[in-house]
Amino acid sequence: MMARPWFDMLLGILRNIQTCLGYEMGLSSDELWIILSALLVFLMQAGFLCLEAGSTRRKNNINVAFKNIADLGISIVIFWGIGYGIMFGNPFHGWIGTTQLFPELSQGEPWPAIFFLFQAMFCSTAVTILSGAAAERMTLKGYLIITCLISGIVYPVFGHWAWNGIDSSKTTGWLGQSGFIDFAGSTVVHSLGGWVALATVLVIGPRMGRFSKKRAHHKSPSSDIPLALLGTLLLWFGWFGFNGGSTLAINAQLPGILVNTLLAGAAGLTAPLLWGLVRQQTISVNLVMNGALAGLVAVTANCQAVSSLSALMIGAVGGGAMILLSTALNHWHIDDAVGAIPVHLGGGIWGTLAVAIFGDLDRLGTDLTRLAQLKIQISGILACGLWSFTMSLIVLLLLNRYIPLRVNLRQEYLGLNVAEHNASSEFQDLYATMRTHVRTGELKRRATANSFTEIGQISQWYNQVVQTLERVIARIDAIITTAADGIVAIDPQTLVIQSTNPAIEKIFGHSWLRIIGQPLTILMGADYRNNQSIAIESLYRLLEQGCHTGDVLEVIGIHRQGRRFPIEITATASRVGSDCFWTIMVRDITIRKKAEAALQKSELKARRNADRLKTAIEQLKQAQTQLLQGEKMASLGHLVAGIAHEINNPVSFIHGNLTYANEYVHDLLQVLALYQEHCSQLPSEAQEGIEKLEIDFLQEDFPRLIASMQTGTMRIRDIVQSLRNFSRYDEAEIKVVDIHEGIDSTLIMLVHQLNATSNRPEIRIQKNYGALQKIECYAGALNQVFLNILSNAIDVLDTCQEATPTITITTQQYPESVKITISDNGPGIPRAVQQKIFDPFFTTKTVGKGTGMGLAISHQIVVESHGGELDCQSIPGQGTEFLITLPTTFSHAYTKARLK
Repeated sequence: MMARPWFDMLLGILRNIQTCLGYEMGLSSDELWIILSALLVFLMQAGFLCLEAGSTRRKNNINVAFKNIADLGISIVIFWGIGYGIMFGNPFHGWIGTTQLFPELSQGEPWPAIFFLFQAMFCSTAVTILSGAAAERMTLKGYLIITCLISGIVYPVFGHWAWNGIDSSKTTGWLGQSGFIDFAGSTVVHSLGGWVALATVLVIGPRMGRFSKKRAHHKSPSSDIPLALLGTLLLWFGWFGFNGGSTLAINAQLPGILVNTLLAGAAGLTAPLLWGLVRQQTISVNLVMNGALAGLVAVTANCQAVSSLSALMIGAVGGGAMILLSTALNHWHIDDAVGAIPVHLGGGIWGTLAVAIFGDLDRLGTDLTRLAQLKIQISGILACGLWSFTMSLIVLLLLNRYIPLRVNLRQEYLGLNVAEHNASSEFQDLYATMRTHVRTGELKRRATANSFTEIGQISQWYNQVVQTLERVIARIDAIITTAADGIVAIDPQTLVIQSTNPAIEKIFGHSWLRIIGQPLTILMGADYRNNQSIAIESLYRLLEQGCHTGDVLEVIGIHRQGRRFPIEITATASRVGSDCFWTIMVRDITIRKKAEAALQKSELKARRNADRLKTAIEQLKQAQTQLLQGEKMASLGHLVAGIAHEINNPVSFIHGNLTYANEYVHDLLQVLALYQEHCSQLPSEAQEGIEKLEIDFLQEDFPRLIASMQTGTMRIRDIVQSLRNFSRYDEAEIKVVDIHEGIDSTLIMLVHQLNATSNRPEIRIQKNYGALQKIECYAGALNQVFLNILSNAIDVLDTCQEATPTITITTQQYPESVKITISDNGPGIPRAVQQKIFDPFFTTKTVGKGTGMGLAISHQIVVESHGGELDCQSIPGQGTEFLITLPTTFSHAYTKARLK
């Protein structure tokens, strides 16, 4: 009821137009309304042109616009010739029309001409849907052929099934007779166009770079979004004629149809707008435009039979269906340039289903239940898809074998404006100028500038940038040309020279322009004259290192005349975009090298004198070390021998007499026991004396005391024997000895140092003796080595806090050597100290605690006297290990040779 005043006003306008035109024309208000509606639908072609041209790239917008106007003219001609007859001619069993081919419409009754005018606009709308979907990569020839196919066969045949007879209010097509309702063409026009567009884009494939691996789902920029928005508004405006004119009369349905069209378009626009806001993303302009169109497509089939609220819901769901189908096409890498398939196919299918879901059954007038209506609507959708998609796909695949439907990559890259129409513009001129600069490197060409256009202004700024760049390049060329050092730019992959400066000619003798393109090895590199690949590889590694470290490198330069001379180079890696190159600064250092050689020659005599003095000092140190070793070992041997001799006699006397003393004590204790047993009565004085002496305790403890004294004297005799064995170090002759006896003798001498002290617990000795054969050696000298190493280990363990200080001695037999390992679990030796421990007079002990000669003498005894090895391995915090390696067969000749 609210729309009634608006409708009355429209009716009044039409009556006034009718009055102005004159009743003598014989046109009714209904006929005038259909003419007006046809003109509104014609305006939709302008909307499609603006929408598609604004949504595609500028280099293709002329081609897109031309296709829109070309398909309009061709589709009208083909539809007039055969399409109209197939669609609205007398039916052949409800499948195809057989009359009204090439109809004469300019004479006779006006209604056939008016009806043709209105239906021709619908046919053009169905055809132009393809233009947007296949934009930017389809040939004009292929597009025009498909236009003929749609307007002449595909659209008229299905239109006959659904709409034949609507001009006489009696449907005779098999779908129409079954109750299929598609008021203004959600399926007949829009879905059919969407199915053909889908088949086309599947055959021609996506645009170049649309779904590349590097730029997944890359979307091409739109050339003019405001123009595309204008096109959307023009389409929306034309839709009032599209839906309103489908009444074929001015009646009570018209206001509701126009209002539903308005509401559905608004709801379709709102759906993607809200979707973008909910997802908290930037709102896509293309989705909003397509949402409005999808809502309009969806309401087209049912606008005469649904309420205002239903129209809102249908439009909103149409917008949602468009979003879902757009996402699906992107997922399947199906490229639709402007989103025509989601709009027309998705919205069309949904709108056709909405007829049965939301439509008023009484208004539909099919006498079907809602479920039966839904079934026939689904049948119509499937029939449209099977016919239009299958027919188009087969024809396109066959056609593509003989007439390529897609432009080649070069044409697509240039743009169809140039490739198809040779259309020049300011943009194309700017593009050509920039391309020339990139290809040739010459910057003399300038783009056409115009201060009154955007592209012209960009061209002006680009020309200024090029002019500035020319000046900078000129300055750099001047610097490089006058530089005293050579400059070479090379390809890091092949080492091919890309550019040089005149100084290269002065240094190497080659023309600095002619060597461009030659390998760098023509100028420098290692001397691999017979193997060029090795020379390139060696030079590449050197330059790569220089680029990484920035060091100044010295290599051999190769003059044109074959002369080789020293040069100094500095390599730098540079990158411009994706291009990488190495720049090498070259300097001839021949004169400097000669000066250095003269200086070295003058210093040679001083170095020789220094070397002689160093040799004399080393010999003096060696003699001093040998003297100290001999004196120390001789003195220690005499001292030990004397002590052993002095102690041996009294100890032997005591040990021998203790045997007799033990026997006497045993006899006396027996007599005392007999006396106590048989003399029961003793004088009181004697009894008191016996009790004071604690005879029972003496009888029990005195034998123990005598036994302890015997054990002690035996221990002293063992020590004396060890001292005598140890004192043999000063004996000059070589003896065959058991290494284990020497180690044990040394441990006996150190036994008192192993005992627990106030600072640490007892040091545990762990022996891992192997089955060793006896070897020839200086026994006393080796005992000195064992004493020095073990003493040092004990001193170290005295200062640490180990819970169980341990010295481990391991011996192993090998075919040609014997290995003795002495290790401790002390704090270890720092790495810096390890390198000096065998140096004479080096010690880490405090003053007065050591001379620093022990390990030095030990090293000489093992290495120089026996031809063995003495190594030290230590990890701070984990202990120290000394490894002594002795040959199993001693070579006295080795010692003599070392002494000489």
